[in-house]
Amino acid sequence: MRTPTSNAAAHETNDDDATDPIMRSRVLSLAHKCLSPGQTTRLSSSAAWASTTNASIASAIGVANESAKSSSSSSKDDDDAKSSKMPKLTYYSAWFCPFAHRATLALSRHLSFVQYEWVESLGWEKRAKTKEEIRTKHENWYHYKSPDLLRANPLGMVPTIKDEKGNVITESIVCIQYIDEIVNGGNEPILASTPHERANERVMADFVAKTVCSKYYSVLVRQDEEEQMEAFREIEKAIEKFATHLVDDIDNDNDDRKGPFFNGRLTPGLVDLTLFPWAWRLPVFETHRDQRFKIDPRKSPGFMKYTRWLRAMCSRDDVLRTLPNWEEYLQHITRYADGSARSKVANAVRDGRGAHEYDDEKDDVKE
Repeated sequence: MRTPTSNAAAHETNDDDATDPIMRSRVLSLAHKCLSPGQTTRLSSSAAWASTTNASIASAIGVANESAKSSSSSSKDDDDAKSSKMPKLTYYSAWFCPFAHRATLALSRHLSFVQYEWVESLGWEKRAKTKEEIRTKHENWYHYKSPDLLRANPLGMVPTIKDEKGNVITESIVCIQYIDEIVNGGNEPILASTPHERANERVMADFVAKTVCSKYYSVLVRQDEEEQMEAFREIEKAIEKFATHLVDDIDNDNDDRKGPFFNGRLTPGLVDLTLFPWAWRLPVFETHRDQRFKIDPRKSPGFMKYTRWLRAMCSRDDVLRTLPNWEEYLQHITRYADGSARSKVANAVRDGRGAHEYDDEKDDVKE
């Protein structure tokens, strides 16, 4: 296995880094910690972002901007009435999980229209050594799952959402749509406006999920270099296809599609939110693999369009405030890259199965 390069070596600093939204997004992010067995972390929808390192982002979501609230009693009464009508959810999540990140993006978009309690639900733990660990002297790490999560979703997967009546919603792409629907799209709907557009977006979201998202873990979990590169090539092909749905020139007066997002939308939609958590994380390959595993905008027009899209996503406050701390995430994902992770996803990738089919209480994978 190759030795991971340092973050500095993986990304050469240049003068554009200070202004590149993608690079800045790695600094303007939240620092969460993995749970340890026995821990429970619960945060309100406002307090969940209160630890942000960037005051302007905190202000944008109303965490630190108390002056924006009217001092009049009538305004307070209006706010209380509005709050009482808001959907109230319990959100079982994990700061590092890109699947959960999809639902977090939807909640962030509609923060003014929904109240929720964030329940941090996953962490790492060691268990009794297996015969394979004893033989190879290689430590494995397993996902600790909070009892609250397991009561809501016995599969122990995030995101999981529970409403006030106890109804449970699972599956990340379903959660995006559910959140958008319960607030009737809020001020900036995620779902497209017509049935035909919504159908097309669901098809493309499914394609993205089956290509970029699944192959991301193959690059990290697989220890054979040829298998890693094969998975990365599939990611490149998928990104090229995604890029065909991005506008070549948003200033083109002859094109009705003016926005930088999927299908020329002015605001991110279902496909954008489905892909982004992985797009933002893909540069971990440059640290845990090498520079060959990089989406280089100089390689093709499609990669250039994709990079413009990623910059547009990273320029939005509602996206920035959802991001994990980059260095913390690099450290977390090391356990996938060095083969020591024994999560549902990691075990499923090794065994060629879907995560839903795998019981990560058992480590029956032959190395």
